[in-house]
Amino acid sequence: MSKPLYQLKAEFFKTLGHPAWIQVLELLSLREHAVAEMVPQVAELLVAARRILLGVLSGQAELLEDLRATSPPVPRTG
Repeated sequence: MSKPLYQLKAEFFKTLGHPAWIQVLELLSLREHAVAEMVPQVAELLVAARRILLGVLSGQAELLEDLRATSPPVPRTG
């Protein structure tokens, strides 16, 4: 069974709690920045987002495997 949408959203928005995201937002709120200035922070943010999304997707894959393992076989027609 898949996770409710509100739970997936909450897990995704945990990214905003990552210090790199907060740092990027704070830097942008102070003044304009060149892309080169922002690259190290954005790179960290992308790594954190990837980690979170991989965790969500791997959790869904585990749930799918559990469902398949405990479900009776589906009869084939034809």
